[in-house]
Amino acid sequence: MVFSNLFFLYVFLPALFLAYFIIKNDAYRRAVLAAFSLLFYAWGEPVCVFLMVGLVAADYLFGRLIHATRVEALRKLWLTLAIISNLGVLGFYKYLGFFIETLNTIFNVTIPTVSVVMPIGISFFTFQTMSYVVDVYREDADVQKSFPKLLLYVSFFPQLIAGPIVRYKDIEAQLASRAVSVSDFNEGLLRFAQGLGKKVLIADCCETVINSLYGLSEVTLLGRWAGAVFFTLQLYFDFSGYSDMAIGLGRMFGFRFLENFKYPLVSKSATEFWRRWHISLGTFFRDYVYIPLGGNRHDQGRNILVVWFLTGLWHGASWNFVLWGLYYAALLMIEKKTLLKAFERMPKIPSAILSHLYTVFVTVFGFAIFYFDKNLFPSLGYLFGIGTAGFTDIFTDSILLDNILLLAAAVLFTIPVIPALWGRFKDKIPYGVSRVLKTLVIIALIALSTVRLVGNSYSPFLYFRF
Repeated sequence: MVFSNLFFLYVFLPALFLAYFIIKNDAYRRAVLAAFSLLFYAWGEPVCVFLMVGLVAADYLFGRLIHATRVEALRKLWLTLAIISNLGVLGFYKYLGFFIETLNTIFNVTIPTVSVVMPIGISFFTFQTMSYVVDVYREDADVQKSFPKLLLYVSFFPQLIAGPIVRYKDIEAQLASRAVSVSDFNEGLLRFAQGLGKKVLIADCCETVINSLYGLSEVTLLGRWAGAVFFTLQLYFDFSGYSDMAIGLGRMFGFRFLENFKYPLVSKSATEFWRRWHISLGTFFRDYVYIPLGGNRHDQGRNILVVWFLTGLWHGASWNFVLWGLYYAALLMIEKKTLLKAFERMPKIPSAILSHLYTVFVTVFGFAIFYFDKNLFPSLGYLFGIGTAGFTDIFTDSILLDNILLLAAAVLFTIPVIPALWGRFKDKIPYGVSRVLKTLVIIALIALSTVRLVGNSYSPFLYFRF
């Protein structure tokens, strides 16, 4: 089941609201959330839901074992077994086939490949369960003695399938008790509607344009770069839209999730971009890989290389994702050594313009690597005019002219113009008028999204595949 689905919007969610808010007892409310969350996951993964529950049970046990002893050797043993079990499950389902194919190619052997269906969201919920055990070991979080609470933490449907990766210590107190005010619910609903609009009204439309551009028989330079730009916009609005919907849904039930995107496309370096994009994943790798390896203190280059190799591999079992990770590792090291210092020495305005143009270019090119999981190098060659039929043609021009308003709207919403204007004038607007305006925005976004979904009822999120 997905958020951008009519059944979810008009059956599942209203039923959950009715069941949840009619009950006043916190324990029963947790049970309702857990039951609906498991149903949400089982809707598309009827077998793998047992795998997820099993992982939670295993990490619940490891957490209790770590907490129960002060013998450091035993604590490390339980932690090691927990990490092995989580990474083992992730590796089996996501990487085993890729590993066997790579061995067959390198050593020219014919090891039989294993075909398994990768559970949706496994990269996210394994990281959450693993982070819980690590935090208990580090004593950064208290052990959870209630299995139902830990199950709810992992299985809670808003963030289960595509994040953000929620750290246990960030919502530990909220699992026990939460208060949901009318204001919280309304703000959550507005955030959810904004995310739905991002996904259905912008990201899905961008996908249509990409398919049209890359479906042309003649390959042109403008067509390939335009497709890469539209894919960058699609990925941003698709994933940030999901995060908005998850954060909004969480708030409607009293949970406060941390932000996952902060307008990354306004960045002036790749370093800044990755502080603003998929913040929960970057924070995870920083706290559990980069800093334990030594962080900035020693072997910084090695540490960046390891983190970004793993970041690329986390996104998918394909060499284009590994290359994408190494591409960003190289960019970040170049920036830290020379490029950022060069921008700082330049006059302010030229520096701001050049650094932003540079960041847009490397981001769009990076996501082109991300996009082309087949015929990668010929496809990247087209971006430099290698093998193209020319700069443009009438078919490419026609597609772009037909979608110029979509492009303009998408670019506008990558910039925090509306939040800035709202922040400037909201104190001057009467509360009643403000509430009416927000309600109208909610109704308009949900209505327009519904109209589009009627003709396209299945609209999966891009990060489901990761």
